[in-house]
Amino acid sequence: RVREAVVSTQSTGVNNFLDGIALGIQDYLQAMCHNKGRQRRKLGALLPDLSDLYKKSENFDNMLHTYLSNSDSSANHMRSFSCWVLFITVEVMIKYLLLGWDLELYGIHEAHYIYCYLEYLFSWLRQTIICGQDQVVAGEALEKKLAKRNRNMKRKKKEKTNHMVLQMTNVYQMMSHGYIKALEGFAIQGKLDEYLDKKFDNEELRFRQRFLPFNISMPIPLEISKYPSLSYIIANAPKGQEQDLFRESLENFTQVKQILDRIPPQHSVDSLAKVVKMNCVQMGLVVNGHCKDSKKPPILDFSICQNVPFMKVV
Repeated sequence: RVREAVVSTQSTGVNNFLDGIALGIQDYLQAMCHNKGRQRRKLGALLPDLSDLYKKSENFDNMLHTYLSNSDSSANHMRSFSCWVLFITVEVMIKYLLLGWDLELYGIHEAHYIYCYLEYLFSWLRQTIICGQDQVVAGEALEKKLAKRNRNMKRKKKEKTNHMVLQMTNVYQMMSHGYIKALEGFAIQGKLDEYLDKKFDNEELRFRQRFLPFNISMPIPLEISKYPSLSYIIANAPKGQEQDLFRESLENFTQVKQILDRIPPQHSVDSLAKVVKMNCVQMGLVVNGHCKDSKKPPILDFSICQNVPFMKVV
């Protein structure tokens, strides 16, 4: 009877958890069916629910690990469900930020911390993808082990792991870093001075308001104390540092260009590759002193590729 009660409790926990996942995905899909303004609001409102679901998924993973360990000492359940929920959460956060560009909510002076947070989120997304790939490898190893024990057991053919998602995540993370360094260089040159009013501007307040929906348990929010503000960079930049920043930005875009050139033609990255090439040319000119004395802010042009701008220096 005790065993039956334990099994019944576990079954109830599984059903409740799966119901929670189904409801979360349903809300996610419904949010994406609205116009972009409502999409952004609904995605922001969805994050607390995903945060709660992540906590439940951790408990579910622990329960499943305990159950498998008791039934088979060779079985090792990794963080399958919590990793998957975290992947969805980070994906929602990235969509939330990118929709801000579509809706023209950000100014050029805000682009720096937007790309700082995007770089941070893409690093989290990369970790979840790698975690998922590790789980696939571990599952295949366990299947081989079981197949050796039972020679009559037929092994299913496994499809090769798709590395395209991981590759594109690396691309977007590197591009974010390229934009960050370019914007820091432009700020040191004084091209953003008209937006950074020392008397009335409060960069910390803007930062907290922009990322207010991200105050959830996982992924850990990027704190303002860890964010290198433009005001701090301008005040503490040694002479000539902007050139080093521009070179670093050019190197990042060049590396991204090389990665995109190696992607097979069946994957449509033409518009993205075009923007990256244009940014490489533009940053090459900036490194050589193009518009060095101009105080006009750079223009972020999204006409070629959605969410990935071409930086026009005027």
